[in-house]
Amino acid sequence: MAYSGTVSQTTFNTRRVIENSARRCKLPAQSLTSEHVDIANDQLFLLLSDLSNRGIQLWCIEKQIYPFYDGQSSVTMDTGTVDILNSNLRTLQEVTGTNYDTSTYREVFFASPTAVSTVGVKWSAASVPLALERSDDGAIWTVVQTETPSATAGEWTWFDLDTSVAAQYFRVRATTGTLGFSLIYLGNTPTEIPLSRMSRDQYTNLPNKSFTSNRPLQFWFDRQVNQPIMHLWPVPNAQAEVYQIVLWRQRYIMDVGSMTEEIEVPQRWYEAIVAMLAAKLALEYVEVDAQMIPMLDAKAKEALYFAQQEERDNSPMMILPNISMYTR
Repeated sequence: MAYSGTVSQTTFNTRRVIENSARRCKLPAQSLTSEHVDIANDQLFLLLSDLSNRGIQLWCIEKQIYPFYDGQSSVTMDTGTVDILNSNLRTLQEVTGTNYDTSTYREVFFASPTAVSTVGVKWSAASVPLALERSDDGAIWTVVQTETPSATAGEWTWFDLDTSVAAQYFRVRATTGTLGFSLIYLGNTPTEIPLSRMSRDQYTNLPNKSFTSNRPLQFWFDRQVNQPIMHLWPVPNAQAEVYQIVLWRQRYIMDVGSMTEEIEVPQRWYEAIVAMLAAKLALEYVEVDAQMIPMLDAKAKEALYFAQQEERDNSPMMILPNISMYTR
């Protein structure tokens, strides 16, 4: 018996999603006009956006690092943030050595091989693409990773390294342009403390919202239309500028692109997307028999149910009862 020999190599692009959904409405692909396609694209965008209201899509969870600034209590999240799932205050142990600077890089020579896990750059000019490199002899360099930060003068950008291997030399190099910085911070041995989430009422009832500290402990998540805002308390002071907020956010599924691009869902979700889009198109396309709508709705609900049942990480569940009120 012959098999294809490949797994997950089939390209199921936006065109195929729309055509399969239309066929479930008994509309052949060749009958679709440009208006039909525009309607399908709109409904697909609405469908993918609405999934954020139906639970957490595991592939839309991202780790992000945000800097602190002296006296700045508000941290604006990236566009597309739905919610914050975990948030931690992180401190690092700074590692230092002998610095050698040029217009395009900073090279650090350590007294002994030293591991670097996190790099922070406070820019004195507009940010430029970077290569983060390590070396054992200062002659042969290994690129640990490349970054394309977006920052202006006075702003911090922080990068966690994918690997942390002890080496005698470390270098932050601009791959294009000039490396303009006021401070480069190399750190390891991270320590993270969870930040407590407050409600709006709890935040507004704080007697002194401008109280400063080097360790913000709590935040209120203000869900604005485009970019939610974290309101920190206490407000970070100058010492906190070498600390970071490490958070895991839930974001929206990526926008629908061209007809030849794929939508950002895993293979196990395609049946649910096609079935749900078919149910939506049945309400939009005047050519569809209204008697089909209940059947398409039922199929969509069934497919969504099975997709959501598998949207799990299979980790063991632990229940830790709190009996402190009985044992004090």
